[in-house]
Amino acid sequence: MALAHAIVTAFSEFLEDPAGILSQDAPNPRQRDLTDDPDDARLAYLPEDALPSPESGCIIGVIDDAIPFVHQSLTVTGKLSRVAAVWMQDAKFRKDVGIDLPTGAEWRGVELSGLLNSGLDDDAIYRRTGAVDMTRPGIPSGAFQHGHGASVTTLAAGFPPDDPAARNHPLIAVSLPPRIIADSTGVVATVPILEGILFILNRARRLCRFIETRRKPNAAVVRLPVVINISLGLTAGPRDGSTPLERFMDAVSEHGVPGLGPVHFVFPVGNHRQARLRARLRPGETIAWRLPPDDPTINAVEIWGPPRTPGASGPGPVLQVTLKPPGMAPATTAFTVPWQYSILSDPGGKAVARAYYQPHLTRDGQWRDGIVVIALPTCPERLGEPFAPPGEWKIAIPRNAPAGIYDLSAQRDEVIRGYRGGARQSWFYDPAYRSHDPAGWPILTDAENGGRPKVIRTDTVNAYATGERPLRAGAAYGRSGRTTPYVGLLKTGLPGDCLAAVDRSPTDGGMIVRGRDSGSFGLASGTSLAGPQLARWLAEVLAGNASPLDRAAIVTRANTVFGPGQDGPVAGRDTRFPEY
Repeated sequence: MALAHAIVTAFSEFLEDPAGILSQDAPNPRQRDLTDDPDDARLAYLPEDALPSPESGCIIGVIDDAIPFVHQSLTVTGKLSRVAAVWMQDAKFRKDVGIDLPTGAEWRGVELSGLLNSGLDDDAIYRRTGAVDMTRPGIPSGAFQHGHGASVTTLAAGFPPDDPAARNHPLIAVSLPPRIIADSTGVVATVPILEGILFILNRARRLCRFIETRRKPNAAVVRLPVVINISLGLTAGPRDGSTPLERFMDAVSEHGVPGLGPVHFVFPVGNHRQARLRARLRPGETIAWRLPPDDPTINAVEIWGPPRTPGASGPGPVLQVTLKPPGMAPATTAFTVPWQYSILSDPGGKAVARAYYQPHLTRDGQWRDGIVVIALPTCPERLGEPFAPPGEWKIAIPRNAPAGIYDLSAQRDEVIRGYRGGARQSWFYDPAYRSHDPAGWPILTDAENGGRPKVIRTDTVNAYATGERPLRAGAAYGRSGRTTPYVGLLKTGLPGDCLAAVDRSPTDGGMIVRGRDSGSFGLASGTSLAGPQLARWLAEVLAGNASPLDRAAIVTRANTVFGPGQDGPVAGRDTRFPEY
């Protein structure tokens, strides 16, 4: 009940849109129940000749931006779309299809097949469907030729149109609002991602019922498995699997969805092992937090205390934190009850940072004290506005804090490719941390570093992916199979559950990926490209009627198929671009 209440509350707050994420014409003014009429061609999920086999199909779901839903690799012979449904969350609301959705526009496979056979080129279809609308505020992510979602989607679900396996992998996709992707901190992304998961599961169930009416009338229920790839991530969070998003995904995978086969989630393990965004302190210890100059965006750090049994009156004792900006005296918070906040002001009385006390209930009923420190931009937007002093801040855990390890994470603050902004990343500094050895080679683990540095490489995993069920994908070199240096590490020190070939070698980085339009391609890198490769492989395994698998069983099967590499099983060692 607590999880359901948290999710419903988050949905309600998001639809009020206090952060200005949605365009004014995106919300549904009158949300209604959806009734699919199998005789209405506009509502049909797929053309007859693109329907998957009821016995050997597997639905692939993708949540990202700029979904290339008319790309040739997402069709079968005859220009018939394999995209059963695509939801553009920030597009102008459609009044006829997707009336049950809170915002945006939904398009389905039969409609898209008609557009593909109408003589329009890809760009014209994107404009016709509202994926690209240059008259609306903000930059539409669908306008980018080499958007993140284009690479991810075609890696996860792209097949040559004449490949017999193509039709057994229909795609259900969600294109997130551009402002969600542009905000690298990800602080408002959870609800759109949750909505996207619910959309994929709902349409997957309806697709199964649609297949029953077309392929297997008066026969057994069609229950296709579903693999959902989410190549998004956070660098800050509790990393204990207890956020609403992680708990929801675990519940879906563990208990299943009525009318569907097994549901699995795949995430990238993350790209920030060497970024110095993670630190661990004990009571009485201090770490330096460096804020770059000329940064027009906020910088944030999360501090999480050790788990403990709750007190009789709630979360129990509160955590305090001491901050010392450059040139200022140290100041310690004085929280007395949960969900308070403190303001740190400069000698002139202007606020330079805020600290929010946010206790967190873990999956096993223990409490973790959490504090989020948010520093103002180091470059104000206008003259006279307050700003945080750039340079070396100090963060300390008081000596009288409860014994244990205190986890610190700096939130990601970068400019996402294709979006404007002057964001500059903050980081932790510890003289005991060494990035390279004397020969110039990168130091890859805390053990190789030696000593006891407060800045760590272990547990730099994507903070969305610390639940019990999702598969975490790391990146490897295609030629050697060795892990790439940037790959985040799990708490165990492993670079993910499974690896996929992304970069070709240390001196030849990246892999060739498809762009938005058919025939376009580019070069990209990162574990975001490993996730869809693992999702595709898992979908092929499930399409072969594999028995229900948990994470350990998936890793065991990957080891059997690919062979145990030095750092784990590596899929896709051949990264050559398909010739079509």
